[in-house]
Amino acid sequence: MKIIDRYIWISTLQGLLMAWLALVILDVFFAFINEVGKTNELYSTAQAIVYLVYTLPARFYEFFPTAILIGTLLGLGNLAANSEFTAMRAAGLSIRRIIFSVLKLGLLLAIGIFVVGEWLVPAADLHARNFKAHLKNKNIVLVGGAGLWIKESKRIIHIGSVISRKQISDISIYTFNDDHTGLKSLTTSSDATATDEGWILKNRVKNIFSKTSIHKTKENSVLKKDFVSTDILNVATVSPNQLSSSALNKIIKHQKENKLKTGKYELIYWKRYSVPLSALVMLILAMPFLFGSARGGGAGQRVFIGIVVGIAFFLTNRMINELGVVNGFSPFLSAFLPSLLFFGAGLLALSKIR
Repeated sequence: MKIIDRYIWISTLQGLLMAWLALVILDVFFAFINEVGKTNELYSTAQAIVYLVYTLPARFYEFFPTAILIGTLLGLGNLAANSEFTAMRAAGLSIRRIIFSVLKLGLLLAIGIFVVGEWLVPAADLHARNFKAHLKNKNIVLVGGAGLWIKESKRIIHIGSVISRKQISDISIYTFNDDHTGLKSLTTSSDATATDEGWILKNRVKNIFSKTSIHKTKENSVLKKDFVSTDILNVATVSPNQLSSSALNKIIKHQKENKLKTGKYELIYWKRYSVPLSALVMLILAMPFLFGSARGGGAGQRVFIGIVVGIAFFLTNRMINELGVVNGFSPFLSAFLPSLLFFGAGLLALSKIR
């Protein structure tokens, strides 16, 4: 059985890699055209290529569910077209045993893609944003998650979380003496919101240092006009899709503490776990087209129909996700409902195979 498993796995992986590379290369090609349009004296074509290389893990992660469906249909479709599945069944191997073999591989791939989405994608995205930030402003350094360091003439600003262009949290402002011999003051704030008049810093605590003492003041709310430009925050603002689960969890907690909406972030958080599940659902959906009766159409026709079903899953998934956010449905339900619906449809189709 190990030989059969290995043979099925190799065929599946070959199809997966072909489909995965084709989708990502096509996406990178259009992204490259877009980046070339932004090139100037500070951002060359070579630098655009480096930036795109940093974005590759995110692109591979995004296309994984679609690639695993198309790849399975391509790889195992060849076995079905050459009647190799028929030979396996004639040798005593049941359909259930073949499907179980494919799902074992799918489970390993699902675990792998979860690791990629949780650690590799955020790290690569941080490098990509750091690369662009350095080109635009050499006094900006991005840190893990959505954090930001900004260096100015006599002060350094640290922003723990950049939630949006107009909302930040965990702020520390270090001001130095004119002769740069020491720290003049340290100001901290729990969060800040941009308005037309300037930035409103909440729970501000300011420590002024002298040679003999420390003077400390506290204020619930302070308007600061010369804090930081919202244009600079564009560099650090990151899509929730590119954050790790732990970073998303911190933002959700911060939003709830400040009585702000969390639906969008909770949806992305649960999708981090539903994406690996959707990969297994794609495998289940592929099986009926591979084991369907030859009278229902040739292998090429079954592959085409399977791809159409995969596109339908993609559109349904996006529609339910968007409707869930707009109408205030449970983010957990919005994230997992499409996979559960298609999983049920896949099981129903499998039950009719003889």
